[in-house]
Amino acid sequence: MDDVRNRILDNVKERLDRFGFKKTTMDEISKDCKISKKTIYEHFKDKEDMVTCLFVRECHKAMEIIFSHMGEIEDPLEKLIQLIRTSVWYFREDIFITRLLKNDEALYSAFLSRKYHALIDQEIISIIAAIIREGKEQGKFRDVDERVVAYAGFKLFQAFSYMRTGEFDEEKDRQEYYTNVLIDFVINAIVKK
Repeated sequence: MDDVRNRILDNVKERLDRFGFKKTTMDEISKDCKISKKTIYEHFKDKEDMVTCLFVRECHKAMEIIFSHMGEIEDPLEKLIQLIRTSVWYFREDIFITRLLKNDEALYSAFLSRKYHALIDQEIISIIAAIIREGKEQGKFRDVDERVVAYAGFKLFQAFSYMRTGEFDEEKDRQEYYTNVLIDFVINAIVKK
């Protein structure tokens, strides 16, 4: 059952990436998958449900990739630094999930984007908050509200990666200057002196 569901999502991903949300139809997906629309509806309520499931799947894949690069790091500060570096590197790539997260209206509907961004954001914020809590318990981080700080850090990360609105110097970007500034800011905000 999961194989069929994933095959459908793989085809939806390919079609969305090529044609966008509005130009992707259930008929085309059925044709691409070589299965009936009835079978598709056995797995998904409608097109929005299917795209939502794809969004959630792709976000979880991205998190798996990012966290796999963290290895067995024990120190919470080093975990946070590695998380920032790996995340900035990953979301700098021009990949499907990055285009989804940029709210490309042609690719994805704004309604679904807002609703499911919030769910994924909360999951990521919880992970960051756990790292901060661990650092507080070890006496390495200041006594801060880890959820609020995790939220602020996550929003800063977004501003430095896939949600950039300002101009960044390309040479400095290649040299990871902006990533280093972000890391320095976070470290100085939470590390106990």
